[in-house]
Amino acid sequence: MIFLLFIIEVYSLQFQSFVHIIPHPDKVAKGGEDAYYANENLLAVADGVGGWNNQGVDPSKYSRTLCENVKEYSHLDNPKEIMQVASELTNHILGSSTLVLMKLIDNILKVANIGDCGYTIIRNQEILHQSQEQQHSFNFPFQLGPQGDSAQLAQEFEHTLQINDIVVVGSDGLYDNLDENQILKIINEYGVSQSSAQLLAKTSFQYSLDKSYSSPFAKRAQKSRIRFMGGKSDDITVIVARVINSNEL
Repeated sequence: MIFLLFIIEVYSLQFQSFVHIIPHPDKVAKGGEDAYYANENLLAVADGVGGWNNQGVDPSKYSRTLCENVKEYSHLDNPKEIMQVASELTNHILGSSTLVLMKLIDNILKVANIGDCGYTIIRNQEILHQSQEQQHSFNFPFQLGPQGDSAQLAQEFEHTLQINDIVVVGSDGLYDNLDENQILKIINEYGVSQSSAQLLAKTSFQYSLDKSYSSPFAKRAQKSRIRFMGGKSDDITVIVARVINSNEL
C-alpha cells in the first residue's frame, strides 16, 4: 500500500507600500488637506473638500480625523463598514472629504470608494483595473460629511489579486493630472519603490502648474462644455503598493 503525502503551503497576501505627498502651493504651511492611512492590508486616501475654505473651515481637520478613525477600525473586514463607522465618528467636525478605502483579505481586494480619489491595479505591466470618479456634476464629487453624502452611497468593488500585482492609490491631485497610461509608464520604468511614488507625485505636480497641458481634468471639463485648459493645481497624495507573500517580510 502506497501513501501519498501532500504538503500544501498556506500563505496570505499583504501590501508593501510607499507614500509621497505634495501639498498645493498655497497650503504647504499646513501640509495640505489630503490625508491617508496605510498598513499591511489596508490602504486609504482622503481628500478634504477645499470649498470649505470659503466658509472659514479648514478641510484638513475632517480628512485627517476621518483617516484616524479609519485606522481605529481597520480591523473590520468590510471597507464600506469601516467607511460608515469612521465617517459617523468624524461628523461632529464641520467639513467633508472624499475617500477611497481598500482592504486585502487573503487574495481578495475589497474596495469602497466615494468621490474622486482613485486607484489603479497593474498586473504584468498592463492595466488590470482603473477606477472611475463618482460625481454629482462636474467637479462636484460625492463626499462624506455632516452635510454631505452617506457612506452607503460609496461604490463597492472586489478584485482577485496575485503576488506582484501593483496597486496605485491617489487623491484627485494625481488623477486630474495623469491618466492611467502615464501612471503605467512610470510604474513599468521604476517599479514599486519610494522613487516611483515620488515621481508620480512630482510629475503630477509639474503638470498641475502647466497652463497649456491637456490634462485629464481639462478633458473632462471640455466634455461638460466648460472651457478649461491646463493642469489642476491641488494637493497630491500617492500610495504605490506591491502585493507580496506575507512571508517575504
